[in-house]
Amino acid sequence: MHFESTSTTGTGLLKVLSAATGSKVVNGKLILPENLGKGHIKFIELGPLMRMTIHQCEFKEDLSLNRIGSLLEKNEITFSFRNVFSEEDFRQLPSVQVSSSDMDVEIFIPAETKINVILINMHVDLLKDLLNENKGNLLLHHMISGHQPFLYDEIISPKIRYVAKEIAEANGPVQLNDFFYKLKAQEMIYLFFVELIKREEVASYPLNTADVRIMYAIRDKILQDLTVPPVMEELILFSNMSESKMNRLFKQIFGNSIFNYYQRSRMNEAAYLIKEQKLSVSEVGYRMGFTNLSHFTRLFEKHIGLKPKKYSSSSISFHGIHYSH
Repeated sequence: MHFESTSTTGTGLLKVLSAATGSKVVNGKLILPENLGKGHIKFIELGPLMRMTIHQCEFKEDLSLNRIGSLLEKNEITFSFRNVFSEEDFRQLPSVQVSSSDMDVEIFIPAETKINVILINMHVDLLKDLLNENKGNLLLHHMISGHQPFLYDEIISPKIRYVAKEIAEANGPVQLNDFFYKLKAQEMIYLFFVELIKREEVASYPLNTADVRIMYAIRDKILQDLTVPPVMEELILFSNMSESKMNRLFKQIFGNSIFNYYQRSRMNEAAYLIKEQKLSVSEVGYRMGFTNLSHFTRLFEKHIGLKPKKYSSSSISFHGIHYSH
């Protein structure tokens, strides 16, 4: 199934699906018909300057969605919190993608993939007000300035997943639902900014759809096999870019160098194997491609905050990311 939108206003995919399937939207909620998939999409209006769409569904066919940026709508920012609900389904990387409404965005979801997404659209005037016209951080200023299209992607934090769970399981007084959702939507955006401003402040360069597509393809290649470090020469050929351009665009979108992103993902996987799969430290080290366990221990502590053995016996629950292939 392929859907295309030239606007981020309205209910987006909800409206398109309703028209395509003939299913009615009742109280802001569309339940997928059995021939299309299962689950639901819920739309929540949070005032004139913000709205939220909650996707908890699964399609029987591959789904592709193209949002074509409109130059007439440079006044809205989209926060896409992906794979935020399910603790047991780790097939997709839990991440937050934020983009300006004039940035072309392509989404492809394979058939029978659980979609756990909270989509928040916020008018830039509201964000300016919340940030108090923040000029102290280059990234935040770039987002509210409207000078050029932007797209950033950040690995999701445990706190964001916790708030997403609160949203999915909301059971407070019906009269206070809108109040609750508005607070939680802003809390998720705040927690995203907490992670975003940790990035090294670098100049932002203009992006186009082709470049963004290639950067995500590079990220997927990195995550295919975490036991094998990325080979820059191969990625350069794959991207058909110069090494400097490839590194610059990857860091601009994902906030880290290609190799550091790989190491961070690798240690998250190691933490999952130790905590959830109850594997020994040495077994995890060798499974992740290390021949020197001392090196593995140092790298693990750098990214996770504890040595592997101490982490395995700690009471800390794993809330990171597991990559299965």
